[in-house]
Amino acid sequence: MHRIISLEILLLVIALVFSGCYDAREINDVAYVLLVGVDMGVSGRFRVTFKFPSLKSGGGQDDSSGQAGDGLTYDTLTIDTPSFFAASELANINLARSINFMHTQFIVISEDIARNGLIGEFLAQIVRNSSIRYSTRLLISKGSAAELVEMLEPIEGSDLTKTCENLARQSEETGMFVDLALYDLHDCMKSTYHQPIAVLAAVNRGENFVEEGSVWGNKYQIPGDYYAGDQPRKGGGKVELMGLAIFNGTRMVGKLTGHESRILAMVKGNFRKGTLVIPDPKQPGDIIAFEVRPARKPQVKIWFDGDKPFIDLKLHLEGDILGIQSGIHYEDPGMLPVLENALERFIKTELNKILEKTQELNCDIFYFGHTAVKHFATIQEWEAYDWNSHYKDAEIKTEVRFYIRRTGTMIHTSETKFSREEQ
Repeated sequence: MHRIISLEILLLVIALVFSGCYDAREINDVAYVLLVGVDMGVSGRFRVTFKFPSLKSGGGQDDSSGQAGDGLTYDTLTIDTPSFFAASELANINLARSINFMHTQFIVISEDIARNGLIGEFLAQIVRNSSIRYSTRLLISKGSAAELVEMLEPIEGSDLTKTCENLARQSEETGMFVDLALYDLHDCMKSTYHQPIAVLAAVNRGENFVEEGSVWGNKYQIPGDYYAGDQPRKGGGKVELMGLAIFNGTRMVGKLTGHESRILAMVKGNFRKGTLVIPDPKQPGDIIAFEVRPARKPQVKIWFDGDKPFIDLKLHLEGDILGIQSGIHYEDPGMLPVLENALERFIKTELNKILEKTQELNCDIFYFGHTAVKHFATIQEWEAYDWNSHYKDAEIKTEVRFYIRRTGTMIHTSETKFSREEQ
């Protein structure tokens, strides 16, 4: 009896072992898509572009994870199609391989689709695909999404997957955009608490970089006050992420620059650190640079007078002095409040501008609705009030507090010495 039971168990184990390979596929049978671009179609409703590691000599996928190693090449395939599922199916035919989205890094959607309100229609198809991770990052392309997918190449010594991860991680270092995923946009489109945002991306061709011309004067300019693709630069990666797209439901209605995105991050409490540059309060032709970080969480209080909302917002920041062009001895304890007050006024002014912009668009991208909902007894009362329609009527009071913690490696700025002739 025991021998029969042992034999049955052995046969069951053997059956399980051999059945585990019934759906196995060779690595060359699968095309692991790393980038997806979506534009307005010509022959079809959408034009979908896929980018994946090549199987040409020197460009094969090196392991079952779909990651491509150093020196590998990448292919793209663009298809006009009525839907995302149709594009995937047609891609399988053209590649003679099965499309797989397990390792997709970016889904890039053109600004034309976003402004025409078609992004919700396309996302509704994507989120139903079980092979696409809900944490896949989504970008809004200033120009052609297909071109951006083509131009996004791995940096030297890395592969495309690592390059995409490093690009997204720069949000933590600069705050000039927010690291957002597919679910951030899709879920926010259905939210009664706030309106959605998405990261702006563009190909920077260096068109704003002027080789020759009049020398720059002393006019102050806010660093990072650009949209993606507009920054004057030469060299570096061809694709840049900077700023945010603002949505009202499924329609893109506005944008924030990289600088404005940083202020938004301060209010939402996900700002880590960044460099702010302001005019010298005593010598405006020069600038003073700070490294700024949160001192504690933002304070938001909301109350109502009838249907009219009132918002009290307080930011608490701290930071270090990075540079003083004028050479004025601001490190003196008696002079530090001069710098603290100057930076407080600067941030408060910029914050009020962004609040005014979002109220004109009637889009609460600051998530104030998550605090306002606490004043309603039931979800039915909250939904009947319709916060997203009343945000434009809110009266908002702001306050900024900034404290200098360190003056860098210098405790005193010495006077610069000149020869008598130079003076």
